[in-house]
Amino acid sequence: RVLSCMRKPSFEQFIQFKKIFDKIENQRLQEGKGPKGRQELVPYFISSHPACSEIDMAQLAVKTKHLNFHLEQVQDFTPTPMTLATEMYYTGYDPYTLKPVFTAKNKEDKLNQRRYFFWYKAEERAAIIRNLKKLGCQNLIRPLLG
Repeated sequence: RVLSCMRKPSFEQFIQFKKIFDKIENQRLQEGKGPKGRQELVPYFISSHPACSEIDMAQLAVKTKHLNFHLEQVQDFTPTPMTLATEMYYTGYDPYTLKPVFTAKNKEDKLNQRRYFFWYKAEERAAIIRNLKKLGCQNLIRPLLG
């Protein structure tokens, strides 16, 4: 849903891309070609994007964990002129469907979304558990933090 609002392909397409990347990289290393050392895929993620809920972020964190990512290059959504996302941010509506779009705007909501990117940091663990319980998403605790 969030990627659709961003006009991006499904996350499944990214997963397939990563599988291909890893296969090619493993083959390159076995053959000893190219630069020394492992080349890594470094994804860039945005939290608090229009249409993204805290539950969406928790589910994304589980997916990125399964892909063996420890994200570092992340940012909170920043409205920029002349973009569809900014229109959704300020109006609260998807301009194509006219359906309401939630956007985290206050400091607490933005922090709660962002912290899921850092599930692997000990200092975020207690807050993530507390928030998942509050959201009724206890089923995500073990896959994310276990």
